[in-house]
Amino acid sequence: MTSNVVNAIALSSVILKSTQWTTAMLQRPAGLHLAITYANCENYTSFIQAIKKGIQAMKIDPSLNVNHDTAVYGLTGTIPDKSLLREFACKHQAAMLDTLPEKNDKMKQ
Repeated sequence: MTSNVVNAIALSSVILKSTQWTTAMLQRPAGLHLAITYANCENYTSFIQAIKKGIQAMKIDPSLNVNHDTAVYGLTGTIPDKSLLREFACKHQAAMLDTLPEKNDKMKQ
């Protein structure tokens, strides 16, 4: 969800501080994202209430309508040279694979 009135990134921070709801922050367009899954689908009314309370708090205190976080979800779409994405993904995966137990077992020897 996104808005021209409510700073969605700031709203994400407000609801996280006041509830247990966590949303992904989107950069372009600035927004927030929540995945509805089997694990949380029965609590959708709680999420709606959290959004309403967050917006109400932002209306009462306009300083809450400013984000201090940087959204990185969706950031890759802004990278002009897409070849960098492959290199980054390969390096990230290599770093993740370096943590496998087999490698660690060799290090202990």
